[in-house]
Amino acid sequence: MIQRPQTLFFLANVAISILLLFSNIVYFNAENTENQQRVEIQYNATKMIAGMDSVQETNTYLMAFMAVVGGISLAAMLMFKNRKTQLLLTSINFIFILGCIVMMYLYSIHMAYFEHTGFQNFRLPALLPIVLLVFNLIARNGIQKDEQLIRSMDRLR
Repeated sequence: MIQRPQTLFFLANVAISILLLFSNIVYFNAENTENQQRVEIQYNATKMIAGMDSVQETNTYLMAFMAVVGGISLAAMLMFKNRKTQLLLTSINFIFILGCIVMMYLYSIHMAYFEHTGFQNFRLPALLPIVLLVFNLIARNGIQKDEQLIRSMDRLR
């Protein structure tokens, strides 16, 4: 049911999850000022660049959490006839989005890159999981409003 606002927010969650899974968006970088080594952490890979050499490692757990967030959002969007299941899926999705944020922390600032001989910073795409969290919250509020509306209609009969 596309006319319900929460459907659009679930669709936005699915789109953002797919974007983060299949693009090379860098959300954290660190650079050593002494020997020009640097680390770029994307949602799907961690790249260590030292001069001409480059090593890339896959961020498997973060990608798995993003895939689950997208899948749960899609399932919740398709369960528009069963609002209680939608609320349950939305609550489970909160846990996985928070897991994404924890995985981002573990892949980035938790690691001690270059032992205070450079700088480390987050980029703007690091806020995308927070956008997922906000969209999930707005969708949950929409589902709860629909449930209250249905209950009030049942009361009048």
